[in-house]
Amino acid sequence: MKDEIVAHSLPTSDMTVAEVLEYWPETVSVFQDFKTACVGCVMAPFDTMSDVARIYQLELSEIIEALHRAVKMADQDGGPATD
Repeated sequence: MKDEIVAHSLPTSDMTVAEVLEYWPETVSVFQDFKTACVGCVMAPFDTMSDVARIYQLELSEIIEALHRAVKMADQDGGPATD
């Protein structure tokens, strides 16, 4: 599974929260900004980004776009984004 994830350049809706956080730690702030309890949650290895949108009644496209922005910003800065 790791090779499949590494092949993705950006987080996708079918990735679990744990996968997103493992490969793009700079996305922690996105989960916090959307007021989710995903960071550190026991369900993180199981819930996909689609699940997060459904559970928190959020627009999936907005979450994915925010994750992409965080990853791209970190890539431009040469490391994880910091506040």
